Amino acid sequence: MYGLSKDFDFSIFVGRTLEMVSFTANTAHLSFDQNLSITIESSYEYQVDSSDSGTREEIPIQKSTLMQLLEKTVETAEVHGKGTLVLHFEGGLDFKCFDDSPQYEAYCITNRGKETYV
Repeated sequence: MYGLSKDFDFSIFVGRTLEMVSFTANTAHLSFDQNLSITIESSYEYQVDSSDSGTREEIPIQKSTLMQLLEKTVETAEVHGKGTLVLHFEGGLDFKCFDDSPQYEAYCITNRGKETYV
């Protein structure tokens, strides 16, 4: 809905390890070390290994293998287009969080208590 601002600091993800993946009826939640998280209310795509072409999932989630990214560390982060957050994990694995809802927030990044809505 909002996109990511051009001055957003993607380096907050670099070197962070995915510690927890959880789901509610209307969200998927990724928790990284050092009090960083993403709460997703829209859709996302990920790879569980380098030979995987990617799995796209939309909220609400019925089943998922996203937990296989646990304990992986982010090597680089970037934005594609206006608001697609892309995290490149160790081993060539990618995670994409899409800003694909024109009416509602798609995801929220929380870094040490500061929230950024997209």
